[in-house]
Amino acid sequence: MMKTVLASLTGYNSDRTVLDAAVAVARIDGAHIQCLHTRIGVTQATALTACAAPAHHFDLHKLSQQFAEEQAERLGHAKAAFEDACERHSLAAKNAPSDAALSATWRQVETLSNETLHEARYHDVVVMARDEELSRERIESVLMQSGRPLLLAPPKPVAVIGRKVAIAWKAGVESARAITAASAILSRAEQVFILAVSEDKAGDDTDKLSAEYLAKQLTWHGVTAQVRMDYSPSTSTCTALKEMAYDSDADLLIMGAYGHSRVRELVFGGVTRDILSDCAIPVFLLG
Repeated sequence: MMKTVLASLTGYNSDRTVLDAAVAVARIDGAHIQCLHTRIGVTQATALTACAAPAHHFDLHKLSQQFAEEQAERLGHAKAAFEDACERHSLAAKNAPSDAALSATWRQVETLSNETLHEARYHDVVVMARDEELSRERIESVLMQSGRPLLLAPPKPVAVIGRKVAIAWKAGVESARAITAASAILSRAEQVFILAVSEDKAGDDTDKLSAEYLAKQLTWHGVTAQVRMDYSPSTSTCTALKEMAYDSDADLLIMGAYGHSRVRELVFGGVTRDILSDCAIPVFLLG
């Protein structure tokens, strides 16, 4: 079950899509939404800037003022988006379990560290936007280091998540983990599609047989799934998966995140990297 959802708010326009996606996924199990806004303190930012270059290159007082104004503006935007979502979706302000259908709380933190990563480990799923100006590194760290699934909000707000679900299947650890993490979503979905791409031009049915076997195993969980294949696509695997998901009218794509760490740098496989960059529907990932 998913009973706590973390929504990462940045103070940018994407906050509305993050909040709507968080509400949509919270409705599946009646989850509580923790909204988190993090910012760098003015003193901390000024100290970092002063250390990065000689003092005569900067008017530190002016820089501090500008930074403080930017941070205050972002905080105001994030808080306004939160309050708007609470009103639009009738979210109850609760700090403990209650009889409310849906509830939400606000938290703001001033820190240099990735508080979203730390907080994610205490929640069932974390919702972030792929187009945040500061998010690429944070998205990657949450995805690969939190141990929790990540729901990437789409570019445009959504009202429903989880009615028609597509699974990007490749027989491997990453896909298996993602399916297990999404079991609450799959068990309540009206339709489930297993999407597989075979790049074997010789017509090897291994990928199809694997997808069909997954569909059979999901029936033990009360999930009926349809298998959809794309053999030797003329486009990339990522494009083929997205097109099949769109053609299925899916409102969510579930997939494993493929990647590894190289000396402080996360290196993702092509499909994961492309999905992180561009997908019109919400994506549920687990690293």
